[in-house]
Amino acid sequence: MAVTIQLRHDTAINWYSVNPILAEAEMGIEIDTGKFKVGDGVNRWNSISYASGIDGRDGTVGPQGPQGLQGVQGDIGPIGNTGPAGTPGVKGDTGNQGLQGLQGPPGSTGGAGPQGPAGYTPIKGVDYFDGLKGDTGGVGPQGSAGNDGTPGAKGDTGNVGPQGDVGPQGPQGDIGPQGPQGLQGVKGDTGDTGPQGPIGNNGYTPVKGVDYFDGSQGIQGVQGIQGLKGDTGDQGIQGLQGPAGAANYTVHVQALTSTPVDSQTVYFGMLPKAPTTTANISKIYIRRTCTLKAAEIYCYSGTAGTAESWSLYVRKNNTTDTLIATKAVSASERVFTNEALNISLVSGDYLEIKGVQPLWATNPATTIYGGYLYFE
Repeated sequence: MAVTIQLRHDTAINWYSVNPILAEAEMGIEIDTGKFKVGDGVNRWNSISYASGIDGRDGTVGPQGPQGLQGVQGDIGPIGNTGPAGTPGVKGDTGNQGLQGLQGPPGSTGGAGPQGPAGYTPIKGVDYFDGLKGDTGGVGPQGSAGNDGTPGAKGDTGNVGPQGDVGPQGPQGDIGPQGPQGLQGVKGDTGDTGPQGPIGNNGYTPVKGVDYFDGSQGIQGVQGIQGLKGDTGDQGIQGLQGPAGAANYTVHVQALTSTPVDSQTVYFGMLPKAPTTTANISKIYIRRTCTLKAAEIYCYSGTAGTAESWSLYVRKNNTTDTLIATKAVSASERVFTNEALNISLVSGDYLEIKGVQPLWATNPATTIYGGYLYFE
């Protein structure tokens, strides 16, 4: 009865993972690499070296011997204990190839044998050498030019550049020609010429809120009967022309429709545009020495908003603010007025209107400004 002896074996990865201690002289075979180790009874698998060494070059294949007759299959006996591995014998010389024997009857197909060791990899400088580099060949003729490529897609339009500074205000135009004189009325009788009195001093201009106050308007009385027209008196002698006074003038300010934002500061001037949050770009330039005496700016909102305090200022040269007025009303119309300004200006100065907006409970909306500054 045939006895099968199996040596201890497993795959390389299983040997590495389990990492057992082989008994002294016990052989362990890696069935997927063909390598084996022999235990020393002390060190674990991963700490001992392979006994099989590095695979050598493949030897010459020997002749195939004749196939023997298949024996009668015996009963499978009990698996015996694994015996100690013997020391591998010295490999003998390869014998001469013998004559091919007669082919015997086909035997049963055996099980797949273990994978053979990897073939020898030749080493550069030992088993082979690189040949010398040949001379560089001559430059070949230039090929014909290729067809023009498809034009690339048009790039995106660049961003719009920043708005330029507002130019200075142009000079005031010349005074137009005097219109034609109206028809002279019927000359009346010449009255006696009285003596001319001295030229009086300029009268004091009363200040509203100091020298006078607006009273309640009374009930309009019944219009009286128109009296008879008296005779026209003689035209008196024209008086002497007084000294030329300073040329007073006004400048109109405006801002187009916007919606005020909580706690925001805005600026506007003469340009027909919405208020901006950036100072120093809505300038009103001054052309001669003068004094700003009054300002009145009308503000209308499509939605009135609530009655938080809303202030407008005159800002000089982007440094000095002078309050025009503060309004704390809930109304579509707000009029910011100050007739007691006294801001000295010279040629080259410039002004802006500055608005300081509160934190509203309900914001005004669709708001527009318009008004004037009065200079002497």
